[in-house]
Amino acid sequence: MVRGMRGGASLGARATVVGLTAMLMSSVAVVPALAQEQPARSARTGSQAFSIPAGALGSAIMRFGDSANLQVLYPADLVRGKSTAGVSGTLSREAALAQLLAGSGLAYRFTDANTVTIFDPRAGAGATGAAVDGATMLAPIQATGLGMNTEGTGSYTTGEMSTATGLPLTIRETPQSVTVVTRQRMDDQQSTTIADVLDSTTGITLQRYDSDRTEFFSRGFALTEFQYDGVSVQTDGVYDYGLSNADMTIYDRVEIVKGANGLLQGAGSPGAAVNFVRKRPTDDFQASVTGDIGSWQTYRSELDLSGSLNADGSLRGRFAGAYEDGESYLDHYERKKLTLYGVLEADITDQTMLTLGSDYQRNLPRGTSWTGLPMFFSDGTRTDWDVSKNPATEWSRRYTYTNNYFAKLSHEFDSGWNVEAVYNHRRNGHDSVLGSAGGGWPDPVTGAGVFQFVGKYAGRVVQNTFDVKASGPVELFGREHDLMFGATASRSTDKGPWYGYGGIGYDPNIPDFFDWDGKTNEPDFEQTGKYAKDLTQYGAYAAARLKPTDQLSFILGGRLSWWDMDDKGTLDFATDTWSSSKDYSVSAKLTPYLGAVYDLNDSYSVYGSYTAIFKPQEYQDIGRNYLDPEEGHSFEVGLKGSHFDGALNTSAALFMTKQDNVAEQVGIDPGTGNPYYTPADGVTTKGFELEASGEIRPNWNLYAGYTYSHARKADGTRVYSFIQTSAPENVFKLFTTYRLPGEWEKLTIGGGMRWQSAIYGNVWSPANVYEEFKQKNVMLVDVMARYSFNEKVDVTFNAKNIFNEKYFAALGNFDTGFYGEPRSFTVSTKFRF
Repeated sequence: MVRGMRGGASLGARATVVGLTAMLMSSVAVVPALAQEQPARSARTGSQAFSIPAGALGSAIMRFGDSANLQVLYPADLVRGKSTAGVSGTLSREAALAQLLAGSGLAYRFTDANTVTIFDPRAGAGATGAAVDGATMLAPIQATGLGMNTEGTGSYTTGEMSTATGLPLTIRETPQSVTVVTRQRMDDQQSTTIADVLDSTTGITLQRYDSDRTEFFSRGFALTEFQYDGVSVQTDGVYDYGLSNADMTIYDRVEIVKGANGLLQGAGSPGAAVNFVRKRPTDDFQASVTGDIGSWQTYRSELDLSGSLNADGSLRGRFAGAYEDGESYLDHYERKKLTLYGVLEADITDQTMLTLGSDYQRNLPRGTSWTGLPMFFSDGTRTDWDVSKNPATEWSRRYTYTNNYFAKLSHEFDSGWNVEAVYNHRRNGHDSVLGSAGGGWPDPVTGAGVFQFVGKYAGRVVQNTFDVKASGPVELFGREHDLMFGATASRSTDKGPWYGYGGIGYDPNIPDFFDWDGKTNEPDFEQTGKYAKDLTQYGAYAAARLKPTDQLSFILGGRLSWWDMDDKGTLDFATDTWSSSKDYSVSAKLTPYLGAVYDLNDSYSVYGSYTAIFKPQEYQDIGRNYLDPEEGHSFEVGLKGSHFDGALNTSAALFMTKQDNVAEQVGIDPGTGNPYYTPADGVTTKGFELEASGEIRPNWNLYAGYTYSHARKADGTRVYSFIQTSAPENVFKLFTTYRLPGEWEKLTIGGGMRWQSAIYGNVWSPANVYEEFKQKNVMLVDVMARYSFNEKVDVTFNAKNIFNEKYFAALGNFDTGFYGEPRSFTVSTKFRF
């Protein structure tokens, strides 16, 4: 179903971003004036000016939905290959829609004042109806979902997404477990970061390295890539350069496909593919300002402007930005964060569109911890610290920035085929000076015996990605099918200075850790060398959705991948030699994808899918040799349902993943201090997942999901990752909101919970052996309430972890533990213009 609505860099880099932002802000600032120049909609007749050019019917309906501020629902296959003569003039919404559909053989029906359903009247033969402006309104066929964009829909689900196969499929048509975190759910849960979003997602768990770095896991596997509008970017909880702290103000939704996704992602995690989809410009002017006040003196403001930049609406722009400044539950920790986003869309022709944009984010924390707190006293007993205790020094910091420039050219043919070419230039980097008292074991009486991890690190990653893709319908044996094929190329460089280990003449020892307040002098660091690494990836992919019958569809696809990594190592200035250099490449690796979906009836479908796993890795053994790529197979079968005209989606899935060469940490190289690994074969993960998302009755939204995931090596023992932590086997997520009826209709109330079963971590003890830590089940409860004074102003209250549960957000990272966030509150006020 489709919804017809659109929904410390260098000074030079900063100047470029600020210049682009200023240009976009000044452009969008003229939107109200331009909007006033256009004929206003008549309050009496409901008429307004329409200027929708001839072309593909699907694109025209999107423009109509935006202009008329309507939700337009229809099965995606219904308009494929159809065209329209367009609409021009001052008309009522009904007359404009009738003109738009003229000659298509389709009809429409308003289901309420703001929702219209398009359908084939031949499917509703015998239904009774009436005529409005010459268009016959019959009983609609059953809808199958909403549209892709989620902003403004008020929904907890969506109708189409393409992260799994590259084809625009409904959730029900996609043969894998899918979660879509919509704009409405992000707003309701006060999800302002990637961690907030993924922590609320079925099957995803978080492990915190420290105050500023987070690793994400799905089905027991670390997520090593993110996608931004479909463009893959490598991420790593250790060296993520700020990616795990990205702000969510610029995104419309997040699409998460559980399981392996080698078809579009290529070399990647078998746990999940996560695609962050940016907001797009709107035809009509809209603006909002949001102000937040939260716990620990946290203040946040957001600005969002969007609309047409010329009289005929062929040029549209959007600017969004956020600024946050606050402290934390951790002592002497504070952070400033700036996010800017600007995008322009230009209709080059009636069927060709050019998109240009940029986004920028800067994180400036102070009091940054580097790992967590000691978990043993020197006598072997276990520690129990206050949640607020921060091992970091006051001067410790991890400054990061991320900057994207992107361009997309797309063309839609009358036949329903679409071709698009995307270019993305990404820069992200960090400048870190770190001191954190996480080493050693404190004496239980004197507090002596703890030392600081101290270091200075900096670097920049530059990635250029180009992707071209074509998709559309094909006829074969008298039936219509879908085909998609494309190619991608990506090259990234990672380089920066090297400062060696520790500060010059600096004593890292802490006399009494009980009295530790982070007040020490910042050491001096001397640059001793530099490092450099290049990564190049190429891929060619294709997928076909074959429909031998109306009820049965097969998705067949595959990807050829080329992967080359040139790690130049570290150049020592003293000797003018490079050390630890390695080359590693893989050529023409085939990753097949097979899926099948069978519709049992109008509401339910069964599905099955298979994909291979291929993931080159940068983990090294004790001899500094790279481990062989992870390889394996992923299987999934399940049942999906679409209810209430697509307003609610449900799913149940069984999955199994088998892998070889899974990296497992076995020790620390005493010469370098770096961990080393050994490959584990026969690692099997199996389990099941249940999920429901959407509207279960009018004004009642629900998101609920449960995942059981059991991962073991061939000998039946647990699998420990880099951070020496196993993910929980049971995870349950729930959040729901309800807008009260009658006199209380201005009030929306909601709440939810995040529950996970026990986790385990290996921690090196004073007895010079690894001891297994176990954390019991954890349940965090959240509540929210929103009061809408009118259509322009509302106030939202959120409270997270209201029972103030004390728990570890990570176990075992460098033999330390990191506590999760205690109870917190936020009040947010939003003004719309």
